[in-house]
Amino acid sequence: MREPFDLWGSRGWYNQEVVGESQYFTTLQKIIGVPTLEWTEVTTLAHLVPEPTNRYDGNAVQVLIGGQIVGYLPREDAARYVTVLANLCSHGWLPQVPAQVRGALVEDYDFDERGRERTFTRFVGSVYLDLNEPHLLVPANRPPAAEHVMLPRGGAIHVTGEENYLNTLVPLIGPAGETWIHVTLHEVSEQTARTTKTLVEVRVDGQPAGRLTPKMSGELLPAIRYFADRGLATTGRAILKGNALKADITLYVARAGELSQEFLATNGTSSRSVAAPTIPGQVAAAQEASPVQEGAATAAGSWRFNPPPGWPAPPPGWVPPPGWTPPPHLPPAPHGWQWWVAAQ
Repeated sequence: MREPFDLWGSRGWYNQEVVGESQYFTTLQKIIGVPTLEWTEVTTLAHLVPEPTNRYDGNAVQVLIGGQIVGYLPREDAARYVTVLANLCSHGWLPQVPAQVRGALVEDYDFDERGRERTFTRFVGSVYLDLNEPHLLVPANRPPAAEHVMLPRGGAIHVTGEENYLNTLVPLIGPAGETWIHVTLHEVSEQTARTTKTLVEVRVDGQPAGRLTPKMSGELLPAIRYFADRGLATTGRAILKGNALKADITLYVARAGELSQEFLATNGTSSRSVAAPTIPGQVAAAQEASPVQEGAATAAGSWRFNPPPGWPAPPPGWVPPPGWTPPPHLPPAPHGWQWWVAAQ
């Protein structure tokens, strides 16, 4: 049984189309309920599961709602996403994203055996996903091991002083030059010649990575103190951008005044959130690798890494570690190479 994993980077708009829904209108109609001539929209969650046994496309990705298939990612999109999705599934996770199902009854017509026109109504529907780019679906690092609370997503907050911590940040920057990361937020004192300032320090994997301005620190400190009093570290999501020479962190967290009473009450006791997975082979995804995986009921470990022609055989069970890139001394992989194949 896989653990559901919310893919990161949802933006609140449903921009990713799903194809083949016409084969599953019966399922869509059950999701919509009783259809009418007016379009109905239902927001729900969809699971994305690779289907390498698909005879038309080895990179096929099923879209399932309530355990029932409702369509597929378009062929070109499936080739871009399948690496990340297959790796998630291989680590015991079930990738899920917000989905919007739209449906209505439409008037149509045909002709009877005498050539007379007749009109009728039929159901039509479609599915769209709130799905970000492949390199922004999974954070580059794991959440803290300590008991913590993840702040809800909020507006952008820029971090300062990242240039002093490149040794910590550069290893997390992927080939796309940007990635999501977990950060923790801590109250610290900064001594100046005349005053002492209380600021928020941003840490990545326990190491300092920058600080917030006094103004923005004031927006978050009440929440940090509230959770600290309850034995919880304050964690947030951030975008890390840059290269070997420069790094920038932007937090996307709700300010203290934006937290609802329900959120504070729900997260006021010590509880460790589900750990985010570390996904090997994300670099391969950026290089248009095409891993495959068995269907939704396949257990983790049911496929293996597939080295390109001219590469030595890897040790049994080997998977690329985080940040892995193909060794430069080995022949380049053919375009669209399938990095993962079903284990025999």
